[in-house]
Amino acid sequence: MSRDTERMYLNTGDDPLFWHAPDAAGGVFGSIVPAPPLRGMVERIHFGHEWIDPATPLTERVLPDGGVHLIFNLGDAPTEPGSGGHAYEALGARCEPTLVRMAGRVEQVTVTLRPGGMASLLGLPAGELAGQTVALDALWGARAARVLEQVAAAAPGRPRALAMEAVLLGMAGGRADRTDPAAAEAVRIITRTRGRIRVRELAAALGVGERRLGQIFTRHVGLAPKAVCRIARFRATVNLLQHQPERAWTDVALECGFYDQSHLVNEFQALAGLAPGDFRDRGCGFFQDASAAAA
Repeated sequence: MSRDTERMYLNTGDDPLFWHAPDAAGGVFGSIVPAPPLRGMVERIHFGHEWIDPATPLTERVLPDGGVHLIFNLGDAPTEPGSGGHAYEALGARCEPTLVRMAGRVEQVTVTLRPGGMASLLGLPAGELAGQTVALDALWGARAARVLEQVAAAAPGRPRALAMEAVLLGMAGGRADRTDPAAAEAVRIITRTRGRIRVRELAAALGVGERRLGQIFTRHVGLAPKAVCRIARFRATVNLLQHQPERAWTDVALECGFYDQSHLVNEFQALAGLAPGDFRDRGCGFFQDASAAAA
């Protein structure tokens, strides 16, 4: 049996970023910003579809982005090691890569929840999902299947993202006042500082104690503040490598806030499952933005 082709995926916020092997599959991907009533709870709604020859499956290495995602599969559901695919699932925030095996007609609509508002749509604290992939009907009951049916009734691509938006607008009625702006602001500060802020400094910036900050993150983010800082620093490092791939590792470590090169190596192993050199050697196959995918 031939070895699966592998690609990496990182949700970078406005645009997804893929690393492709030359013979890897490709598809159409994009996203929409939700309507204003949803923006306290939902960051973006992504859509994508592609065909992957079942004779040559694809393994996607999904790098951690610190987010919680609701995934609705309208084709052949991808699978994780030791677990079958779900038609609808919730992916908790995590600090390690997830390997997903894909084959056949793969089509998904993914809802990326916003820190501060995710507990309202999840129905439980985000921390209870940390590091887990859970069938969404365990949280939503029969509603999960109804949502999938409503989305599947729309045309593929952007119309299905808009259908998801309409469903979420109906679910969100009266929940906006249950969002926590402190959590969203905390994550914005971490992103703006590229993870280079101490927990006590973050708590002071928000006017809360460190214990209270931890409680906010457990309920509304799903990871501890320090873990979110690690991911932000990693993403900033990936961004630097995208634009300056020939930079010396000692310079990269210094500029991105690692203690030393050994610290950088350990973080790449933990967050990407790869040594930094292996990560960079894979290169970037394409950068797919939302406007191009929707065209």
